[in-house]
Amino acid sequence: MSDLDHEEFHRRRSSLQSLAYQRVGSTEEAKDIISEAWLRWTTARNVEHRGAFLATVVNHLCADYLKSAHTRRVSYVGALVPEESLPPAGPTEEPSQRVERAEELRRGVAWMLELLGPAERAVLVLRIAFEYSYREIAEVLGLSEVYCRKLYGRAHDRLAEGRPRFTAAPVEHDELTRRLLAASRGGELRPLENLLAASVAV
Repeated sequence: MSDLDHEEFHRRRSSLQSLAYQRVGSTEEAKDIISEAWLRWTTARNVEHRGAFLATVVNHLCADYLKSAHTRRVSYVGALVPEESLPPAGPTEEPSQRVERAEELRRGVAWMLELLGPAERAVLVLRIAFEYSYREIAEVLGLSEVYCRKLYGRAHDRLAEGRPRFTAAPVEHDELTRRLLAASRGGELRPLENLLAASVAV
């Protein structure tokens, strides 16, 4: 790669990062995408329209990230949304299978309560299950955006570690489940926001 190619990328870096941020809504993810775009740029040959090439690469990387994020989000929502929000059993699904799924979801809620502290849990639920931006999460919880990002990363680490740290109180479990249900089915997000914000404040 020539010095001119190197300068070309860095001249466009700011606009490319803005493009990535607009697509994925995360500064950290946007930086990772630009780093990957740089690697692809260093191996590109005979590029005629450089700006269009780089924009296309970034757009493709953002699309790949969003697909991956959707897959992760579906798996998390499956552990957060209670039984009543599941669609009716289809013609190929036995009632026993539906009961089994519902029980798995209830265990998922309890599991989250045991592994995550209130602030970690609040950020994870709003970010993953309801796709809030970090700015929106910060406003709901009364925390800084930077701290919310740290809590999100910490929550992922706690889940990966899988070591219970708390005892899930039945009342807390029932209340969180009820408000998650209302939010997922009817879009009643304010009661869920209030519950999560109150738990963080305490």
